[in-house]
Parts: sequence; structure tokens; C-alpha cells
Amino acid sequence: MRRHILALALILGSAPAFAQAVAQHLFFEAVPMGAPPNVSYEARQRLTERARTELLPAILNAAGLDGVGTAADLRMGGFRLQTNPSLHMTLRLEDAPADRLAGAIAWSFSQESVLVADFDSADGATGYALVRFPAGSLTPERAQRFFLAAATEHEGLGGGYTAFGDTLLFLNLRGDDGTPYSGLPDEAFAEFLRRAADAFPGAVLTATGRADARLVLQPPQPDSPALAPLRARHAALVSESLTAEPAQ
Repeated sequence: MRRHILALALILGSAPAFAQAVAQHLFFEAVPMGAPPNVSYEARQRLTERARTELLPAILNAAGLDGVGTAADLRMGGFRLQTNPSLHMTLRLEDAPADRLAGAIAWSFSQESVLVADFDSADGATGYALVRFPAGSLTPERAQRFFLAAATEHEGLGGGYTAFGDTLLFLNLRGDDGTPYSGLPDEAFAEFLRRAADAFPGAVLTATGRADARLVLQPPQPDSPALAPLRARHAALVSESLTAEPAQ
């Protein structure tokens, strides 16, 4: 297990030490669920970059957190069989403020949910697996092809992933009752991913482990009135950035 934690630490990096709490990793998108499906990845990335630059610091401030020095990394992420640009942010927080921030992000960016994970938890209930590709080879197109191939092995693998460099992180997330959304126990989840990797050129399942991870759903109302104009600005960015493109 120590080797697996080290492998994950190398791809996640370390959290900024500006507070005394655990490293909470937040994973989220700025592309709304209802975005036109034929918009280019480049356009979706431009939206994501603008949301990160123009809106995220204000969301942090509205949540009572100082955004200075808190970087959100741009990366690829998959959710329900679609690959989009996504953001990853690490802060040292207790669970409650981390979940409030996740809710604020979900509401402001019109997301169904935001993933929050603590990979240092000694008693994490969520299994994970890492799938690695040759250095410099992982593009959005290749990640999407593997995502679809994994879901072909078992539909439970089509829930989501996050990319770190040339490594994909798959989490076997659970609902409030502890039942995996995938319908698979952790061992079977990893085994189906191993089969997908074995059949996909260049892919290798390199590690498995456990984490404390949960999906924070979009709240019906925001905690802070400061979030309403940010949600409106996000909607404007979506309109400006995501124009449906003619089908090829």
C-alpha cells in the first residue's frame, strides 16, 4: 500500500501548506452538462481556462477562502462517457469547508456535482486504480478511446476518470449507502480496468489503492449571495465560448 500511495503522490503533487488540515483534492468541470456535443475540445478548453481565471478566485473568496496561491490545474477528465477539459485544485481543509466549496463551485459552474477526495486517508472507503500510458502519448482523443473501451469491458467503468500527465485515475465512487455507483466491488472494478488496459495498446494498470472520496451535489441554492453574479457570468462565458459547430 505504501508504494501505491507514493505512486499517487507523485502524480498528484503536494497541497499548499497554508492551513492545518488534510489535503482535499477537488475535481470539476466548467463545461455544463447541456453543452452542444459537437463543440470542439479546443472551444471547451477555452471556456474552462476563462472560468478558471475569471471566476474561480471569486468563488473561493465567496466561500470564505483566500484564493491567492491556490492554483487550479487544467487537465483532462471524463464523466459519463465524455471527455472534457477539467480542473483540479488542492487545498488543506476540513471536510465541511471542502464540501461547501465544492457545492459553491458546482452551483456557480452549473455542474451536477464536484468530486472531493483525500488520498492520504488511512481508512478510505473508495477503491481507485491508475492506468498509465507511454510518456507524452495521452491526448484527449486517446483518453476518450480508452474511456469508451473500459466501459465496453463493463458499463460501470463509464462513470468518470481524471488524467494526470500520462496517467488516468479511476475511482470506484460510492453513494450515501456505501454501494458503488459502478455496481462492482473494488477488486472487480480493478480487474475490468486491467482487462481494458491489456487490450489497449500502450495502456498498463500500474497501481490500486483506497481513498476517502465523495461526490458533492449541486445545492438547490447557494450559501452566499455573491455567487449569483458568478453563475450569470459563467452562463455568459458558455454562450460566448460554446457555439455549436456543423456536423462533419
